[in-house]
Amino acid sequence: MIIRRLPCPLCVFVCFCLGLGPLIAANKNSTPVDEAPQLISTTGGRPSWQNTKELKAAAAKGDPQACFELGTRMLEGDNEVRADLTQARLLLEKAAAGGVADASFRLGKIYHDARGVSRDYAKALDYYTVAARRGVPEAQHNIGAMLVSARGVKRNYVEGLAWLLVAEKSGAASDAVVRVRDRLARRPQDIAAAEARAQELLADLPHATVVTGRTLIPVVGPPKIAEPAAPVIAQPLVQPTVPAPMVNPIGPLQMPGPISPPPALPPTPPTLKSPP
Repeated sequence: MIIRRLPCPLCVFVCFCLGLGPLIAANKNSTPVDEAPQLISTTGGRPSWQNTKELKAAAAKGDPQACFELGTRMLEGDNEVRADLTQARLLLEKAAAGGVADASFRLGKIYHDARGVSRDYAKALDYYTVAARRGVPEAQHNIGAMLVSARGVKRNYVEGLAWLLVAEKSGAASDAVVRVRDRLARRPQDIAAAEARAQELLADLPHATVVTGRTLIPVVGPPKIAEPAAPVIAQPLVQPTVPAPMVNPIGPLQMPGPISPPPALPPTPPTLKSPP
């Protein structure tokens, strides 16, 4: 008969404590499951405003991003910011002068669409060019569309197609390139020239110029602007994250009849789709 010795009760208790102790300590130091997640910045910072009142205060102090955000909201208005096209333009001008590329694009749209100002295609092209130099694909697209459609400028298929190719390379999804290539199907030399011009533009985009007919239009910056008045500060309300600006199309592509030699063309001019 074999008699087994049972472990000492004290030894069992000590072993149990030694095994459970680290687990208890780990649980005390772990993050509770109901604790709010911590936000991690991928841009090295975040806006200093948390609501509309703080946004307006930052814009009144001249913060370029705040001016852009508030100006963009003033274009349409919302439940906290009333629509004011004049004030929106002044704020966007200040944001553009502070280096906000999307503000230059929006100013181009304002003058192109005559929103609160007289229609001015020359100013629209200037602002589009500033934004295009800073990498805004929609601005690059709209330059090409204006040139191909002869909208406020002399029609230039080669330069227009070149800018549309640049926009496509930058990510502005559109069937514009295909449509203009089809229009120039009987003139392969023009297509080749446009492709070469697009490579030239991409090689030094920050210093790009727009060729309209025989005229070079260098753009060194936005036009001189007036100082915007301080926005009226409303009562503070919780403001949700402002969505990315929506880009409106600049209108259908307007191209004349057949060019020499005449290619086979559809009965109606194609329409360029501007990026959403």
